[in-house]
Amino acid sequence: MPIEVVGWDLGGAHLKAAAVDGSGSIAAIVQEPCPLWQGLDRLHEAIGGVFETLAPSANCRHAVTMTGELADCFADREEGVLVLVKAMAERCPPGSVSIFAGHGGFLAPEAAGPSRAAEIASANWLASGLWAAERLREALFVDIGSTTTDIFPVREHRIAHRGYTDYERMRYDELVYTGIVRTPVMSLAERAPFDGEWVGLMAEQFATMADVYRLTGELPEPLDQCPTADGGPKTIAGSRRRLARLFGRDADSALPENWRRAAEFFRERQVERIRAGMEIQLSRGLLSASAPFVGAGAGRFLVRGLAERFKHPYLDFSDLFSMSITQNELSAADCAPAAAVACLAFEGKSQE
Repeated sequence: MPIEVVGWDLGGAHLKAAAVDGSGSIAAIVQEPCPLWQGLDRLHEAIGGVFETLAPSANCRHAVTMTGELADCFADREEGVLVLVKAMAERCPPGSVSIFAGHGGFLAPEAAGPSRAAEIASANWLASGLWAAERLREALFVDIGSTTTDIFPVREHRIAHRGYTDYERMRYDELVYTGIVRTPVMSLAERAPFDGEWVGLMAEQFATMADVYRLTGELPEPLDQCPTADGGPKTIAGSRRRLARLFGRDADSALPENWRRAAEFFRERQVERIRAGMEIQLSRGLLSASAPFVGAGAGRFLVRGLAERFKHPYLDFSDLFSMSITQNELSAADCAPAAAVACLAFEGKSQE
């Protein structure tokens, strides 16, 4: 069945896309590495990769959301929004592009000017939330990605968020800046237990959380697309070596199980940071004890575990979609905003 809509989530590290066919089902999910801080050419390479994989027709519509406006290659967020909008308008057929402006709905590229940039910037979480809120009366939505975590309640089919911008959402712990791939391990602790003592850690980006989750065996390989901290291999041995450097040691100075135990410590520190954000939302008293925790993102396996700790049911974000892709492919939950914005555009939704 031909693709009707492609949803695009233009990130600063990855470009994610979801294709919706004529029945409204998710037909394909694509994620391309896109280190946007290295220049706009990296975005165009990633866009080209998506077009090559999906091969959408000239009649296909394109719905776009973003977080990449934060990349260092832009002077400010407004410039980033305008450049990204222009890039998509140039790469897609005329009249086919709609820009997601959050509660402001979808805009044509020519309407997505400076006065609307604040609505467009980093609104991808809201696309996911609107899709979830349409289908669930109440829930705690948690999207743990490669870099960040989004947390907000859904109550009476509405998103109960208090912040909108990144700054506001970080104030309310609705945006927690930690993820399972790119987050530097050093950001989670100043010291860690090793050989029966608390050992101070080097404040260097020697290892990322991808190393931690490789050692715990939980990192989804298809989503392990970012370079390692030292440019070395994405292997268990490589991850041990990088983690050991934080302790001022070499990997062969301790048994493999010691490094795995260290990884488990850092995993728990990250879980506690996410859990603290969830506690804030739950303390608002908006949700019942039976409200599901909806897990999205590459790190949603952590949401499942946290749901068990809080004694709430767990619901995978993918279960809110009709999907025709096979089990060994990426799912809607892996690239939640791209899937959500595609389906919202397909259904002609523009308001909360």
